[in-house]
Amino acid sequence: MAKGKLYIVPIPISENTLEKVIPDFNHNIVKELRFFVVEKLKTARQFLRKMDRTFPIDDSEFFELNKHNDYDFDHRIFKELEAGNNVGLMSESGYPTIADPGSQFVAKAHQKQIEIIPLVGPSSIFMALAASGLNGQGFSFNGYIPQKDPERSKRLKQCGDLAKRNVYAQIFIETPYRNQRFFEDVIKLLDPSIKLCIAYDVSGEKEKIQTKTVKEWKESSFAFDKTPCIFILGY
Repeated sequence: MAKGKLYIVPIPISENTLEKVIPDFNHNIVKELRFFVVEKLKTARQFLRKMDRTFPIDDSEFFELNKHNDYDFDHRIFKELEAGNNVGLMSESGYPTIADPGSQFVAKAHQKQIEIIPLVGPSSIFMALAASGLNGQGFSFNGYIPQKDPERSKRLKQCGDLAKRNVYAQIFIETPYRNQRFFEDVIKLLDPSIKLCIAYDVSGEKEKIQTKTVKEWKESSFAFDKTPCIFILGY
């Protein structure tokens, strides 16, 4: 018997954008799946209902990716894959395993020789980089920087120096309520000639992507709220 396949299933980053960012091909695959490994059960169920109002959620089985449960569902889900059942992997938003949980599960699937199929869909990190005008040939994703000084200032200055010395884009995400603080630290600490891209609500209805030098940002402003942003430093 052939083994099942593991599909990496992206979901929209912003609300009300499903038709804009998820192709019909994905729908045709996902509507046939009945086993899912998910970051958050509620979000996964909402996505499936939005994709297809008639999706049989009650006949499907969900396994939550949770660092607190130490992936204790592995035996059961891999048993289903070995039996020929296909499985979908979903994060809470955007593309699974890219700044989101799931890579550990995918690694185990490789070890068990499960075929892994990534479906097309949105990743705010790569969409922001593509629209930034900064170096997409060489870049680093730094995730979240430390919240306390001196580690925070030191890390930010190191990344600014790397952006200037190597001309490699330095990509960050931040908790939305700390977006303003990140912005203020950048313009306070970094070389005025370094460029900062703010990618706000990527793919969403309020999307705004702007790249300016630190000097230019000091002379302007940006209206942050609790909307997710990607920040990119470059030169």
